[in-house]
Amino acid sequence: MNPRRLVTALATLTGFGLSMPAVAQSADDAQPSADVRAPKAAESASEWQIRPRWRLQYDVARIDGPDGLAGVGNFQDIRRARVGVDLAMPYGFSARVETDFTADPIELTDAYLQWSGRRVKVILGQQKAQFPLDQESSDLNTSFLERAAFVSAFGYTRRTGISGHYVAGDWAISGGVYTDPLVRLDDVEMNSKSVDMRTYWSPQLADTKLHFGAAYHWRDMKDFGLAAMRYGSRPALRITDTRYIGTPDLAVEKEQRFGLEAAAVRGRFHLASEAHWLKAQREGHKDPIFFGAYAELGLFLTKDSRPLNGGMFGAIKPRKPIGGGGLGAVQLNLRYDYLTLNSGAIIGGTQNGYLASIIWTPAENFRLMGQYTKLKYTDAAIKVDGNRAYTVNVIGVRGQISF
Repeated sequence: MNPRRLVTALATLTGFGLSMPAVAQSADDAQPSADVRAPKAAESASEWQIRPRWRLQYDVARIDGPDGLAGVGNFQDIRRARVGVDLAMPYGFSARVETDFTADPIELTDAYLQWSGRRVKVILGQQKAQFPLDQESSDLNTSFLERAAFVSAFGYTRRTGISGHYVAGDWAISGGVYTDPLVRLDDVEMNSKSVDMRTYWSPQLADTKLHFGAAYHWRDMKDFGLAAMRYGSRPALRITDTRYIGTPDLAVEKEQRFGLEAAAVRGRFHLASEAHWLKAQREGHKDPIFFGAYAELGLFLTKDSRPLNGGMFGAIKPRKPIGGGGLGAVQLNLRYDYLTLNSGAIIGGTQNGYLASIIWTPAENFRLMGQYTKLKYTDAAIKVDGNRAYTVNVIGVRGQISF
């Protein structure tokens, strides 16, 4: 990261932090709407509101593997440094603009205008495009340092377009038409096009909150298809660029992705699982189908619970935070994370990941995470002494603050 941008980011974040009270709500949970991504609309026809938002995450990690393996060692870096603003306007309109200072060059994450009615919502601009449950939940509220391996391997990123959202009680459906992220809109005639849809049902059964969902994504790569593509995954860390599994270069014209998801919360316990398939369509070649899935279990040691509302997991708000008669919330999590990039003649490798994390949330704006990961690879893209089957161990810690 460029030192000058780092200084600018830290100075801006610090200024926002000093100007806001410590009890302010987390930026991703400032409203009770079905979509916590969205800024809250003004409550009256003449009301305007503006609210700054920022987050800072810093990671320290170590990767170990067999002697001679590339990409091992100690790592530390800013994972995210984002600054943005939410604007609430009359008649149900709202907007959000947010930038990420860790990107090179600095780039927009969210940049959209939204209109919200009683059951309907329309969003125009760069936004999340009907993501999986793990990706739809804010990066402030994840159970592990990074999301499931298939999320990054299959390219679930924000894109520019228009989407519609409908909510009726426990059931919701959303869909949109998108093109590339704003930073890539340099050729209007050749940009990729996609249609994305997601639906979920989240009933309450006695003391248990349930969630079941499905998603479909179709994408015409257009100019992306003119360049060779690779599908790959980092070793449960974003602050390294090493990808131990990854496909060879592929000329992909279209993509189809299918996903299923389920989750449950009962008191201190939560469960979550997803499975996703990606079909890469290639002219004159057999179309490979790649697959990723995870299963997760979490338990609070304190009398806290993980919110599950609006098709995503929300922020942890400790019942007894530091300064409020307690030590905050303490959570333990386990996850199995599977990804295979092998299909027919294409050998990209397979990952079997075993993860454990502990999360301490002293107050809703602060978080400290520790994680251990064991990754067993076969058919890995990176060899060690000619061997493509080996185990990588990762230990990571994250400090997080947000307003």
